[in-house]
Amino acid sequence: MVLHGGSADSSAPVGRWSLAAWRLAPVARSVARSVSGAAVYRLRNSVRGWNGDGTAVLSDARWAIDRIVEAHPGVPVVVVGHSLGGRVAVQLAAESGRDGGPVVGAVGLAPWLKPDDPVSGLRDVPIAVIQGTRDRMIPTPSTEPWLTRAAASGALIRRSVVDGGEHAMLRHYRQWHRLTGQSLGWVLQAAHRVVETP
Repeated sequence: MVLHGGSADSSAPVGRWSLAAWRLAPVARSVARSVSGAAVYRLRNSVRGWNGDGTAVLSDARWAIDRIVEAHPGVPVVVVGHSLGGRVAVQLAAESGRDGGPVVGAVGLAPWLKPDDPVSGLRDVPIAVIQGTRDRMIPTPSTEPWLTRAAASGALIRRSVVDGGEHAMLRHYRQWHRLTGQSLGWVLQAAHRVVETP
């Protein structure tokens, strides 16, 4: 499942032609090409903002995951999210890690990760993060505190950097797409190895 970005605070609905949502369309196509047999879904959130505790966007994503599980029972789910969508992705992975849910890992593209975001439930959960060196909205150092806490909690962390990459992922887009496909493959392999480990 592919999740678009948003803003910290906005109750405005995400329109059909939202740039944030459409920005992830080529990412979704790239994921579909890079992972043979994958069913790829894009979700358009009901509202643009995180709005305090993320209730609306997290609920939207949980609803979508339930529909995916109904359509593909027993198939592992990986959530790929950009910016705010990356924050949603890792929180869904943590929830599944705690509750035995279907999300086996996450890929965060320039993810918005706050230092005190939850890490409980991430033991042995693969989290891949791709960031750009020229991202001014979410500079790479801003994610360090959360990533450090996640690693300390036992999460399996893989980091990739797009040299010269910016938040919108337009510059060097081929590299963003390639790294997203590679990261998704790593998440699936890492999750499979954890399941096989006695």
